[in-house]
Amino acid sequence: MRKLLIALLVLGGLAGGLWLWGRGALAETTSAALKAYPVYAVARTESETRFRGGQDGSLIAGALRHSTRLSGPRDRWVTTPNNDTLYSSAFLDLSRGPAELDIPSLPGRYHSVAVMDARTDNWLLLGTRDGDRGPRTIRLLFGDGPEGERLPEGGATVTTYRAPTDRVWLLVRTLVEGPEDLPAARAAQQGFVLRAPAPADGTPTILPVTPDPATLLKVANPIIAANPHLQDRALAATGHGGAADVFETLPAWRQWLWRIVLPRTFERLRAEIAAGPRQSPDGWSRTPAGIGSADAPDGLRAAVALGGLGALPADEAVYWTAVLDSSGADLVGGTRYRLKVPANVPARAFWSLSMYERLPDGRLFFVENPINRYTVGNRTPGLARDADGGLTLILDSTDPGPGTNWLPAPVKGPITVIFRAYLPEQAIQRAEWRLPPIEKVTP
Repeated sequence: MRKLLIALLVLGGLAGGLWLWGRGALAETTSAALKAYPVYAVARTESETRFRGGQDGSLIAGALRHSTRLSGPRDRWVTTPNNDTLYSSAFLDLSRGPAELDIPSLPGRYHSVAVMDARTDNWLLLGTRDGDRGPRTIRLLFGDGPEGERLPEGGATVTTYRAPTDRVWLLVRTLVEGPEDLPAARAAQQGFVLRAPAPADGTPTILPVTPDPATLLKVANPIIAANPHLQDRALAATGHGGAADVFETLPAWRQWLWRIVLPRTFERLRAEIAAGPRQSPDGWSRTPAGIGSADAPDGLRAAVALGGLGALPADEAVYWTAVLDSSGADLVGGTRYRLKVPANVPARAFWSLSMYERLPDGRLFFVENPINRYTVGNRTPGLARDADGGLTLILDSTDPGPGTNWLPAPVKGPITVIFRAYLPEQAIQRAEWRLPPIEKVTP
C-alpha cells in the first residue's frame, strides 16, 4: 500500500508538472502570435499595395502613392476606411537610407502625417494638431544620426526624427470639405512630396488576412530579427524572431501547438472586437486607451491590426462604434434606424458618421448605394438641422424620402456604425460626452 501511495504521488507530481509546462508553452505561443501579427499585418498591407500599384501603375518607387478620390466600396486594401480624407501612403525601408517628406502649409484644412513603426504604433504624428507652422520638411532615419531641427539658408525648416524600426508606414490624411472641394483637396495633397530610397527587390503578392503559422513567421520574422525594438528573447523557443523558415525546424509538438493556438487567437480577437460595443449600456463603445500607440498591450495592438489597421491615437481621433440598437438588438441591413447627433460636437477639426458592412472575419467596408453616400458629418451639404442645431439621421437601405437626412445602409447582413471625432476635446477623450443610442424605427 505504501509503494502504491508513493507511485500515485509521483504520477500526480508528474501530471502537475506536465500541466504547468503545457500551460506555459501555450502562453508563450499565444504571446508570440499576438506580437508577430501586427508586424505581419503591416507587411501584408505593404505587399498588397505594391502588388496592386504595380498592376495599375500608381506606385512610384520612393514616392507617395496619392489616392485622389475618397474611399468607397471598391477600396478594400485596409479595413474600416474613412470617407472624409484623401490618403497618401508610402511604406519605407529606412535601412536603405533616410527619407524626406515636404509638408505644405495648409491653414484651415485638416491634415495629419502619421508615421507608424513596423508593429503599427504611431511614433510620430504631425499636422493640424501643431498649428500652421508654414512649409517644412521632416527627415526620417533609422540607426545612428543626429535628431533635431535645422533651418537651411533660404529653405524650409528641416526636422530629423529617428525611427524605432527600419520599416515604417507613412500615412497622410487630407480633409475634403465636400464634393465641390475635391479639386482643391487634391491640389493640397500634391504639396506632400516624398523623397525616399527605392524598396529592396522582391515580388509583392496577396497574402491572407489571417495566415497559417508558417506564413506568419515567414513574413514577420525577418522584420522582427532586424529590429531590436520588436524582439523578445523569452519567446525565441516558439520561433518568434527566428529565421524566415523557422517553423519547419521547430519540434513537432511546437508546430502542433502553433496550429492549435493561432486560429483560436484570431477567433478570440474577432470576439473581442465584436464584444466591445455589446458591453456598453447605450450601445456605443469608444476606442480603448493606448490604441495606435506604444502604450497599447499586445492583445489590443493585434486586434486593431485585424479590425482597424492604421488607427490613430485618441488625442488625434476618437472612434465610437455601435453594433446594437437601443433595445440591445443587432444592427442589421434592411431595417430603419434613427440617430440624433447633438449640436456642437466637441471636436476641433470635424466629425463624421460612417456605415459599414461587417464581414464574417470582422473587417468593415463600405457598400454600394444609390446616392454614393457612405458618411455624413458636420460638412455634409444639404442636411436639415433640428431646432436645437442637432441632426436627426435616418439609417436605412431604403430612401426615407425628401426632407430627411439619409445615411444609406446595406440591404441585409450585420452592419457597424462608426462615429469619428478628429482633434477631440477633453469631453470626448474622457467619455464625458456621448452619443444617444441608435433607435429602431417601427413602421
